[in-house]
Amino acid sequence: MNKKGFFSQLVLSLLLGLVVSINSFATSTDYQEPGVMVNLLFDEMNAQILFDKDKIEADKGHLLALGHRVLSPYVSFDKMAKQVLGKHWRKITKDQQQRFIEAFKARVSVAMATQYDPNKKYTLDVIGERRNKKGDRALVKSKVREIGGASNYAISYKFYLGKKTKVWRVYDVIVEGISILQSFKSASAEEIKKNGIEKLIEQLAVTPAEVEDAEDDVDDEVNGDAVEIDSAVVAVVKEDG
Repeated sequence: MNKKGFFSQLVLSLLLGLVVSINSFATSTDYQEPGVMVNLLFDEMNAQILFDKDKIEADKGHLLALGHRVLSPYVSFDKMAKQVLGKHWRKITKDQQQRFIEAFKARVSVAMATQYDPNKKYTLDVIGERRNKKGDRALVKSKVREIGGASNYAISYKFYLGKKTKVWRVYDVIVEGISILQSFKSASAEEIKKNGIEKLIEQLAVTPAEVEDAEDDVDDEVNGDAVEIDSAVVAVVKEDG
């Protein structure tokens, strides 16, 4: 598998955790506790998917736009980007930092569009939550099950509490024991060491052709690969990460 394909698989694994309930991520300030937030946002997903189903099926671009809008309030792409690059973050320019963040955001949106399957529905149960001593970090454990299917996922969400905003935001997702943040960090460090930051951004960046493909109806082969990420992605992460 090439690097762009590997990064796409990592993003799809991230999406499994975040985007199984993507259409539910609203901007309400009612969600003060991480565990409650995960449950309520997931419950709202079904109504939002049903409401937007015709629009999404008619125009995958609607899903791309929705992804940009709904992820931002509850997912800290900036923090994720800094942790993914680690010591390299301060060594690159402000322009490179911003382009890396935007490339990651764009790939998440495109991957979401190619993964979307209106016929699949899920249930989620929060099975545990714990905080650090300061109370500004939280780990929420959940089980996601496909209704009428065999798919079963153990997903944990890592949250941090903003010092100024006092809003909980996701900065990592652990799917079946695999930290997406750490997997991205390992893959990115290897790419930077071999080819530099510009090559990494290039590998992660979404091409115009990929955007067009995402806006079109996804063919059966691609859709199948995206859906069956419960085993395939974990294998890829273990092999390459």
